[in-house]
Amino acid sequence: MIGPDEYHAPVDDNAFTNVMARWNLRRAAEAAAEAVGEAERRRWLDLADTIVDGYDPRTGVYEQFVGFHRLEPLVIADVAAQRPVAADTLLGHERTRRAQVIKQADVLMLHYLLPDEVAPGSLGPNLEFYEPRTAHGSTLSPGVYAALLARAGRLEEAVETLRVTARIDLDDVGHMTAGGLHIAAMGSVWRALAFGFAGLRPVGDALALDPVIPSAWETLELRVRFRSSRVRIQIHPGVIHASADPPLQALSPAGQRVELDEAGQTFALSRISRSNQ
Repeated sequence: MIGPDEYHAPVDDNAFTNVMARWNLRRAAEAAAEAVGEAERRRWLDLADTIVDGYDPRTGVYEQFVGFHRLEPLVIADVAAQRPVAADTLLGHERTRRAQVIKQADVLMLHYLLPDEVAPGSLGPNLEFYEPRTAHGSTLSPGVYAALLARAGRLEEAVETLRVTARIDLDDVGHMTAGGLHIAAMGSVWRALAFGFAGLRPVGDALALDPVIPSAWETLELRVRFRSSRVRIQIHPGVIHASADPPLQALSPAGQRVELDEAGQTFALSRISRSNQ
């Protein structure tokens, strides 16, 4: 088994892989409620409940895979002059494989993709633990961290990581731009803005709005489609205006269910209200 961290393979009970499997079983049980028998649906849910995820409630940290905490406790941020860096080139393949150095977001991809499937309050501890251990050896990694740092309210770090992501090809990070542009990394810039700073995420049939932007930014404006509705979001320090055509259900920054229409609604942002800090 291998998760997003390609420095370690094969491994047992990778947290990302296991939680993704658990999520898929639970969503399948919901989607197929009328198509399969209750016994089969119940079996899927029982299987989902037995999947281990490596979460330690004492620390709030998910162990990336069985045995990760027994690896050499090497923090790549302490030994690399700068990141992103190819840790396997800097340290050698064997030492990298035996150390707590990861190529790109692995456990934190769960918080990025499935914030409702991880333990409440676990984003902060996992950012603290895994970010210094991440080499960002993949150009896809900084954009994920930019979004998560924004969600956690660590805006100065989020903006700097967003800058790294946006300039991967302009600055020829990793000396690979001659081989072609990193289109997926460019996409991660938009995702960091939408799912990090703007705090957009689907919650059932509703679109949650949970933004936080630096005070130095005058405006962040996004246009997205959600359930066939054209949504426009304008965020200023302290306020957000959102509209939708045709109308759709949304969750305000305060967690209230509202209907957005073409005229839109304006909400005050009086606090950093991250959903999974």
